[in-house]
Amino acid sequence: MSLDAGLRPDEVSNVRESWIDTDNAVLRIPKQESSKNVGNWTVSLTERTATAVERWKDEHQLYDRYTNSHLLWLTSQGNPYRSKSLRWLLHQLCDEAGIETGNRSMSWYTIRHSVGTLMTKERDLAVTKSQLRHEAPKTTMKYNQVPVEDHRDALDKMG
Repeated sequence: MSLDAGLRPDEVSNVRESWIDTDNAVLRIPKQESSKNVGNWTVSLTERTATAVERWKDEHQLYDRYTNSHLLWLTSQGNPYRSKSLRWLLHQLCDEAGIETGNRSMSWYTIRHSVGTLMTKERDLAVTKSQLRHEAPKTTMKYNQVPVEDHRDALDKMG
């Protein structure tokens, strides 16, 4: 879920069940829980993610480690995810999918950057800025890595 939401590692570790609105496919992070504490943050999720989270919310109640926790995700040891455990998880997922990671930078921020880049390509910088909750447009500009050919296609469509 946090992949398409563009969450920071510290936000992944704090996600609570109550923040997820699967009916509307959004995640609502309260200001006091936001990593930058600049306001409440509502981001969109894909319908696929909302469905997966809804199933997980039902399933995770079967595990003892969640008995006294309101967190949505915990490691197999019952701890909140942190940068190191998220990186380990990403490597495990890539191994399972047969994706070589030897020459790749694998971190949660790499995934966040990919979300920003793809969102900018599909929509625009304003949507990316909102989804990733950047204060300054300059911060979002680093996600404007749309290939020159796409720029040319857009110009051609404009006439």
